[in-house]
Amino acid sequence: MGGSMSLGALATLLLFFLSTKASEENSRKPYIVHMLKSMKPQYFSLHEHWYHSILTHATSNASTSNPSLLLYTYEVVLHGFAAKLTSAEAAALESVDGCLAVTPSSLNKLHTTHSPQFLGLTDDRGMWSQQLSRGEDVIVGMVDTGIWPESESFNDKELGPVPSRWKGECESGEQFNSSMCNRKLIGARFNFSVGYKSHVGEDFISARDGDGHGTHTASIAAGSAVRGASFNGFGKGTAMGMAPASRLAVYKACWGLEGSCDESDVAAAMEKAIQDGVDVISLSIGGSFDNPFYMDHEALAAFGAIEKGVFVSASVGNDGPSYISAVNTAPWITTVGASSIDREFLSLVKLGNGEVLRGSSFYRGPGTQTVPLVYDYCSSLGLDPHLFAGKVVLCPTHENSTETARLVKEAGAAGLIFANSESDGADDLPMEEAYLAATSVSFSTGEKIKAYVNSTGAPTATINPTGVTMVGKATAPIVASFSSRGPSSLYLDVLKPDLIAPGVNILAAWNDGGFKIESGTSMACPHVSGIAALIRAAHPTWSPAAIKSALVTTASIVDNRKQPIKDAQTLQPADPFSMGAGLVNPRAAVDPGLVYDLGPQDYVNYLCGGLNNYTEKQIALLTHKWPPCPKSVSGADLNYPSFSVILKYGERVQVKRRTVTNAARMLCTKCW
Repeated sequence: MGGSMSLGALATLLLFFLSTKASEENSRKPYIVHMLKSMKPQYFSLHEHWYHSILTHATSNASTSNPSLLLYTYEVVLHGFAAKLTSAEAAALESVDGCLAVTPSSLNKLHTTHSPQFLGLTDDRGMWSQQLSRGEDVIVGMVDTGIWPESESFNDKELGPVPSRWKGECESGEQFNSSMCNRKLIGARFNFSVGYKSHVGEDFISARDGDGHGTHTASIAAGSAVRGASFNGFGKGTAMGMAPASRLAVYKACWGLEGSCDESDVAAAMEKAIQDGVDVISLSIGGSFDNPFYMDHEALAAFGAIEKGVFVSASVGNDGPSYISAVNTAPWITTVGASSIDREFLSLVKLGNGEVLRGSSFYRGPGTQTVPLVYDYCSSLGLDPHLFAGKVVLCPTHENSTETARLVKEAGAAGLIFANSESDGADDLPMEEAYLAATSVSFSTGEKIKAYVNSTGAPTATINPTGVTMVGKATAPIVASFSSRGPSSLYLDVLKPDLIAPGVNILAAWNDGGFKIESGTSMACPHVSGIAALIRAAHPTWSPAAIKSALVTTASIVDNRKQPIKDAQTLQPADPFSMGAGLVNPRAAVDPGLVYDLGPQDYVNYLCGGLNNYTEKQIALLTHKWPPCPKSVSGADLNYPSFSVILKYGERVQVKRRTVTNAARMLCTKCW
């Protein structure tokens, strides 16, 4: 009896084994395993055989004995396979050579082109899910290049009647008639071209968008839901703006194929928008970084807007990473910088030494074989076919990368790697249109590739544009290197930018009826415009300054890894002159607790008694009255929602005062 097991004990052990196996099987969920196709060992004749082998070793059951674990293999839309895995098995697979990512396969739901999800609008605690606000009946005025009215982003399927307070019009013009407006696009005006009239012939003489920029920004701010949106298959999802229940009013003040905007046209458009009854004005338009407010008609018009209770947001500019490059820095404007989101368009470079480096690409064609690798400046002149033919070419990124790619292809190259400059750092900016197998890489990755080229007499490389859109793996946000930096050259005691928002690789509507991925602070600004509409809908009596305060004081200073937000140029923690108060956080902004409120007269007092030494005549451009300044006033304590202190030589302490208001009981005590 000593070495044997009783029948009862054997039955108990069997039941335990079966229950353990059942529990293990119940814990398995579908995952998609993205594999680097070129990494298949030569002794496997088919990729499917390789996948079976990997799955056999990664799971507790051989895939040959349990074929139900392997669900699909992919060769066209993806490279890899889908399998039922436990979380531990999925984690183990990520360490396998050739594995790019192992991602859960979720049930599809309203997902958007990703920035609303990244900003927390769509999760269980988000504003949309809790029905706190979707921007109901707030009117967002877009001063830009017009709009493409046929885009599905401007459908009005779930909207009620146009708000009765609306006073605007839908003006007819070239290829645009008044019937193209609806309950989403409630107004469209275009007679703002006097300042730019000599070039209008390049564009539609109507509110129709000949450039694409205005269509893109409008759909980011308040676009309706569009399922299956993508740019050539990249970033596929449901496109939706920040405030999907808000209304759009479009004011075309930027003309020509380059979208140039004369200040006089912009100011006239803003004035008409205020008269029409908009609640928010979005300005993805840059100006001079050193023009004082009295020479900046957009700043003057913005002050007129906040006097009427209209919130104004504007882009900080795309002249980073240089400091003192910020524009639109008047204290009454909410100035927005650009950051990345946690989405990548993965492309890979495999060097001859076996190292695999990550890049990004919008190219969907075949990759390259292992071919010689050369480094060249790739200037537009004299691209030598003998130098490039059949090779992968490493080039520094050029201002016109698409044209450079075309020339490199004409020279017979097999593939192209664009390397960021040192100032561009880790910005993830794929070419808009790739003519051949191409990838863009960060500055540090480009330096690695150059070092490899210099280390051997016969360097080789393989480019594998995976066609995979990866979400949730990248560290984000990271401040875009192109995003202009403060401090303001005009208002050193006011922190600019105020905050950052998604502005890198943003998918939104375009002027061909489809969608396009664009980057810039132009894309960041309408994110904040739309979120301001959400706050206005939730708190209709709040002043523009109260809305700004809510946005600024609740902004996040950490990324999705709970680490300090980094700067793409250095990959070091970003400073306040690059990110302001941090990443906009709509879920927190709708309930900020305390706010720093301001009224128009507070800004006037600041200018009258502040550091700028403006004359009364200059300040009167804002106040439209004489004398513009109170007899006795100090500008030292503008009730701004951030602090910026200028210390004189040897000075260690300054006292700054602020007054906070309980947001829950605020009824706009300093209204217009």
